[in-house]
Amino acid sequence: MLIRSRETRQGILTRWFRSRGGLWFPDLDLFVPKHNNVLAVLGRPEGKYLIPAANIVTDAGDLHYAQRAVTEALTNDFDTHLVATATTGLGKATDLSDFTEVAASEKTTDVGYPVRNDTDGDNTGAGVDIVTHLVSYTTGDFNATAISHGLITNATPGTAEPILTGYAFAAPFDKTASDTLKVFVNHEMSGQ
Repeated sequence: MLIRSRETRQGILTRWFRSRGGLWFPDLDLFVPKHNNVLAVLGRPEGKYLIPAANIVTDAGDLHYAQRAVTEALTNDFDTHLVATATTGLGKATDLSDFTEVAASEKTTDVGYPVRNDTDGDNTGAGVDIVTHLVSYTTGDFNATAISHGLITNATPGTAEPILTGYAFAAPFDKTASDTLKVFVNHEMSGQ
């Protein structure tokens, strides 16, 4: 793998490198392809930490993007984010029932998202043909230990609610009452 450049951003404490194919996190020994990535930015008093994740767009998510492409009425709005502490697995047929949701983590996508070619400086996975979804949690939104997964679904979801995407973080992490959390979900439109 050829590493093009080491990236540094103001206040980000996590080491990461960008190549043509994606992002490499040497401390985690993890390569995240640019078209298949989720990046959480955990804000702590000492600075920001990037927490990468790999995701899969479900069958319901594929339909959602196809409907958006031809401006058809959407079967699912997929405007709500959740984080979780476990899943039974990620696959094309995964739905909300496959996750152990963190209480009080249900939150609507940030205003102005989804967006193409995101300009938020914290989003290291943005690009010209990448659609970004963002959710921002404040210090008071929720606290949880061992956050390992996340997803995008519909508002006030039912037990087996369809999801746009589900993702697994490279390593579980905690969010305390002193922490903020931004989760960027990046999907590249590859034309395949």
